[in-house]
Amino acid sequence: MLEVRDLTVKFISESEEFTAVDSVSFAVGDGETLAVVGESGSGKSVTALALTRLLPEPPARIAGGDVLLDGNSLLSKSVGGLRRVRGRQIAYIFQDPATSLNPVFSIDEQLSETLRRHRPDVKNIREEAIYWLDQVGILEPRKRIRDYPFQLSGGMQQRVMIAMALCTRPKILVADEPTTSLDVTVQKQILDLFRSLKERFAMSIILITHNFGIIRGLADKVAVMYRGKLLEFGECGAVLESPKHTYTRALIDCVPRLGAGLHRLKTIERSSLDARLQ
Repeated sequence: MLEVRDLTVKFISESEEFTAVDSVSFAVGDGETLAVVGESGSGKSVTALALTRLLPEPPARIAGGDVLLDGNSLLSKSVGGLRRVRGRQIAYIFQDPATSLNPVFSIDEQLSETLRRHRPDVKNIREEAIYWLDQVGILEPRKRIRDYPFQLSGGMQQRVMIAMALCTRPKILVADEPTTSLDVTVQKQILDLFRSLKERFAMSIILITHNFGIIRGLADKVAVMYRGKLLEFGECGAVLESPKHTYTRALIDCVPRLGAGLHRLKTIERSSLDARLQ
C-alpha cells in the first residue's frame, strides 16, 4: 500500500545543511503494522512527517526519493492534492494530545470539523462523532462530546485524538509516540486499543517509538533507525529474537525486564557504536 523509496530529507541553517533522513526505504502492506524504532533524534518523526510533506519548507527540504501510495507519488502532488491525502488517506496521531487538541473548542466542535472536511457524505455529523468516541472506548460519549480538552484525562485526550484520526476512515494511521506522555497503565490501555482497532478496521499502522518493549504482539514488521539511516528492517519476531545489527541488539538490551534482579541498566556506548557503524 505504501512504499518509501530512498527518501532523503535535509534541514538548512544559516551556515550548513544537515541530513536528517538518509536514503530510507521501506514498505507497508495492506493491514500491516510497521514499528519504526530508534532513539530521539534518529529521524523517525521526520520520516513520518515527510510522507505527506508536513515539514515546513524551508528549513526542511526533501532532497531525494519518493513516497508511493497505491502506486501514486505523493511528493509530486500539488498542495491541494496533498490536502486530500492528509487526514483522509493518511491520518496522524501525535505524541502529546494536550498540545494537539485545541483548548478553546469542545470535543464535539473538533470532531465535527474533521468530519465536515473529510467526510462530506455523512448526514448526521454529531451522531457519527459520538459513534467514533464509543469505538475508542470513551464511556458516556454523548456526555463527553460536550467536554473541553482540559476536562479529560491524558488517556481520554489521546482516545479523542485516535477518534479524530479514525473517523475519516484512513488507509494508513501514523501514530508518533502515542503513549509517551501517559503513565504505564494508560499506555497499556492505548496499545490494547490499537490492537483492537487493527483487527476491527483492517487498516495499516505506522507506529513511531523509541521503546522495543511495546511492539511485541503489535507490530508485523520493524524498521530500526539511527542518525537518519535505516539500519535494519524485517519481521518483528525475527528482529526481536535474532537482531542482525549491533545497534538493534543494543536497543533491545536497554529494555528493563521484570524479574531480572537488581543490576545497572545497560546503556549504549556512543563512541564505540559510532566507530562500528562507520
